[in-house]
Amino acid sequence: MDLWAQYRGLYAAALFTVECAEDAYRLGALDPVLRAWVRRELENREGSIGHCDSRMDVAAAVEGLATVAPRYVKLRRELFSDLHHIGRPAPQWRAVGTRLAVLAPLQVWRQPPAYALLLRDPGTATAGAQSWDFIVFPRSGDPREPGTTYTTMLFADPAPAPASGVDSSRRPGTVQVTPQLEEQREHYEQLTHAFHALDRDVRFAALHDPDAGRGDPLPPPG
Repeated sequence: MDLWAQYRGLYAAALFTVECAEDAYRLGALDPVLRAWVRRELENREGSIGHCDSRMDVAAAVEGLATVAPRYVKLRRELFSDLHHIGRPAPQWRAVGTRLAVLAPLQVWRQPPAYALLLRDPGTATAGAQSWDFIVFPRSGDPREPGTTYTTMLFADPAPAPASGVDSSRRPGTVQVTPQLEEQREHYEQLTHAFHALDRDVRFAALHDPDAGRGDPLPPPG
């Protein structure tokens, strides 16, 4: 069997593994977001074998593709437990990758909102800012509920010296949101946890921070 055929077989096996995990561990409102994310991860690696120039390149491409499905299966198990299993620590935000984080709240006694924070296509960013979608799903157990999406802008701080080696896409910055989200204080608080789960060093323009010298806090919604 040639290398391309073997790699296509690995891709098919990874997709089959993903599909089985999605059938076994259903995650309600978060399912569409996670399904789209993992398929992009697989598609981004589908042609990697064609760019290999050495055995080491081949090994790296195979490893990169082979690790997607196991990590995804583990994530779905953890999120499924977050949603359904009592007696565990309170569910926390989970970083799915560097551009996506989700929160699956326990829904045994009630159905609190589920949340997702994901970076939009970099092509949609404005100069000096990243555009993120913060999605609030009012019924975490219902995949038919599309949720409410709040546009969230992350304005990067001035670039560090080139020698610092800081990834320009992950520079510290300030998060600004719409007035509608600022008024939803419970949701806004979850947004702060989401960026911290992604290990992003950011400040939040609508939060009172005396250490940073910002002004008085916003009044609570009426």
